[in-house]
Amino acid sequence: MIADFVRILRAADIRVSPAETLDAAEIFETIGFDDRSILKYALGQTLAKTEMEKLAFDEAFESYFRLPEETPPSLPSESQEENQHQDGEDAQDKSAEQNSGEGQPQQGTQEGAQQGAQEAGAASDNANQTLTEMLENQDTAALQAAMQQAATQAGLADARLFTQQGMFSRRIMEAMGLADLEARIRQMNEGGETEEAERLRAGRAQLFEAVQDFVERQIAMRTKNAGRLLREDALSRIRLSNLDKSDMKIMRELIRKLAKRLASRHSRRRKKAQRGMLDIRRTMRANVAYDGKLFNLAWRRVKVERPKLIVLCDVSGSVAAVSRFFLMFLYSLDEVMPKTRSFVFSNRAGEITDLLQGDDLETAMEAALRQYGGGSTDYGMSIMDLAQATLDSVDKKTTVMVLGDARSNYGDPGHLALKEFYERAGRVIFLNPEPETVWDTGDSEMKKLGAYCTHKQTCNSVKHVERVLDDLLRLSS
Repeated sequence: MIADFVRILRAADIRVSPAETLDAAEIFETIGFDDRSILKYALGQTLAKTEMEKLAFDEAFESYFRLPEETPPSLPSESQEENQHQDGEDAQDKSAEQNSGEGQPQQGTQEGAQQGAQEAGAASDNANQTLTEMLENQDTAALQAAMQQAATQAGLADARLFTQQGMFSRRIMEAMGLADLEARIRQMNEGGETEEAERLRAGRAQLFEAVQDFVERQIAMRTKNAGRLLREDALSRIRLSNLDKSDMKIMRELIRKLAKRLASRHSRRRKKAQRGMLDIRRTMRANVAYDGKLFNLAWRRVKVERPKLIVLCDVSGSVAAVSRFFLMFLYSLDEVMPKTRSFVFSNRAGEITDLLQGDDLETAMEAALRQYGGGSTDYGMSIMDLAQATLDSVDKKTTVMVLGDARSNYGDPGHLALKEFYERAGRVIFLNPEPETVWDTGDSEMKKLGAYCTHKQTCNSVKHVERVLDDLLRLSS
C-alpha cells in the first residue's frame, strides 16, 4: 500500500527517495491505521519537505486514505426495511442535527479516525470471510479491506484512463468473490428463499456502486498530473531550436524544477562528504579538559571543491536558443556552482557574469542577446577574447565549456587558442547542438576544435543539459 501511495505522491510533484519510502513503510508497519491522525503526521514529516509539498501531501493523504462517506454496503435488516417506510421527519431531524455542529470539526474528525481504526481491526479478524458472508454479516470493515486487497490484485495502480473504470470495477468485484455470490443467489432462488436472494442482489448492486466510486477516485488521483508530466517529458527531449513560443512558460518551469532537483542531489552528497571520519588525535586533544570524556568530536575530512567553471556560448543564429536555456539552467544551480564565469559571442566574446546574477534571468538573457548576438560568427576572435580575459586564472581545477556549432564561416576556428586552455585546465568540454553525423561537414571545424577537448558531445535538449551538468557536479564532488 505504501509503495502505491508513494507513486501517488510522486505524480503530485512530491520528491520521495527510496530511503524515504522505506522509512514510510516502517512507520506504517509500526503505527498502522489505529490512529489516522498520527499516521498522517508521521508520514507527512517523512515524505513532505516544503510547504508546497505539505499541501500536496495533505490532499493526497485525505484522498488515498479517505474514510468513506458511506461505508461499503451491508444487507438491509428487517428493522431497516421497516424504517424505510417511516414518515421522513426523523431523517430530516437527524440531518439537521448533524449539520448544526459547525463548531466541532475536530471532534468529528477524531470520531472518524476512531471509526476507521475500529473497522481496520475488525477487517483483520474477518479476512477469511467470503463475499456472501460479509454481506450477510453486515461486516462493512471486512468489505472495505477486501475491496482494497482486490484492487491490488486487479492491478488498479496501473489504471491511467477513465475509460478503464468499468473494466477495473468488474475485476475488483470478481477478485472479491462475485462468482460465488451469484452462485449463492441462484441457489437461494432455486430453494425458494426469494426474499434472502433479493436482499443479496440489492447488496451486490450497492457494492458495485461503491466499487465504481472507489475506482473513479483512484484513477483521478493517478491521472491528476499525467497530461502535464507527459508534456514536460516531451519538452525535455525536444530540440531547443524547435521549441514553440507557446511552450516557453512550461519550459522555464521545467528548468527550474530540474535545476532544483539537481542542486538538492549534489548538496546532499556534499553535506554527507563533509561529515568525514573520526579524527582520534584531534578528538582526544579537544576533550582533555573533560578528563577524556568525548564531548566534542573532531572529523578527518577531505575538502570538497565546488567546480570552477568558465563557459563560452555561441548566441548567433539557431544556437542562441540552446545557449539561452543552457545559461538559465546553469545559473539556477548557483547554490552548488557559484564559481562560474559566463561569456557569450557571435563575432566577439563578452562577459555576462554580473548580468546573470540578478533575479530575472529572462530579462538578463534578452539583454545579453541584444548586446552580443546578431553578428557573423567568429570562433577565432571569440576564443582569443576569452583567453585574454580568463587564461591567467585557469588551473587544473578549472573546467572550460564551449557551447556552439563549431561553424566558423571558413575563418579561423580558434583551435590554437583553445589549445592553451587544454594545456592548463582540468577539463575542456565542447557541446555541439548539431547531431554528430553533420560534424565536419561544410564549414564545421569540430575535428580541429575537438582535438583540444577532453570531452565533446551533442547537446540540444534540456535532457542533454541536465546530464552534462549532473556529470560535471559528480566529477567535481
